[in-house]
Amino acid sequence: MLVNIFPKRLGTLGLPQASSLFGLRTSIRFKHEYAPRFKVQQKKQKGRVPVRTGGSIKGSTLQFGTYGLRLKSEGVRLTAQQLKEADNALMRYVRPLLQGALYRRLCTNIAVCIKGNETRMGKGKGAFDHWMVRVPTGKIIFEMKGENLHERVAREAFRKAGSKLPGIYEFVAHQSPVRVGLHRFATGETGESFDFWQELSKKPTKRHLTVIKSKEPQYRLFRGR
Repeated sequence: MLVNIFPKRLGTLGLPQASSLFGLRTSIRFKHEYAPRFKVQQKKQKGRVPVRTGGSIKGSTLQFGTYGLRLKSEGVRLTAQQLKEADNALMRYVRPLLQGALYRRLCTNIAVCIKGNETRMGKGKGAFDHWMVRVPTGKIIFEMKGENLHERVAREAFRKAGSKLPGIYEFVAHQSPVRVGLHRFATGETGESFDFWQELSKKPTKRHLTVIKSKEPQYRLFRGR
């Protein structure tokens, strides 16, 4: 009599299972959602946090929840572990809510690589260490909603979450003004149109002054065009 000594596949032994839409069973990931799903960590440069100068409001307004947490100070770099600590603090207030939900607006998709202390220069960038995201001023970090969610409860929850993150944060609602800079807010009014090059010609930079002089006849004569 033949007996199957391997009742389960070796790849699924001891792993929790979840049913998909088509009836297949797939194993649940153990890491938090701030780690991207791709496994290849592409090494990137440190870079700089973008500074919004054009008045963009992308990512600065509430899209899913009733209340939110927004960055008020200068742009910062947030690691996946820092966001997870703030996430845990918020979930303590979300779980008791009726139809409560927490929305995470950031994705840590920048791989940070480090090298040991007192290491000689050269021989590569270093090994992968953690995930990071660049957050400009005015960016929404978290959003929260619930049928019985009171504003005071949301303020206390976001206060504790902001204390676990670097930078200064503010509590926002749907009626809050949209922040487009450190000291600027979007008013929704379109300003008067003006010619950028005409304004720049009044006080030109060194590069723009070279462009202006290149259009003079004496320079165009020797360029042949």
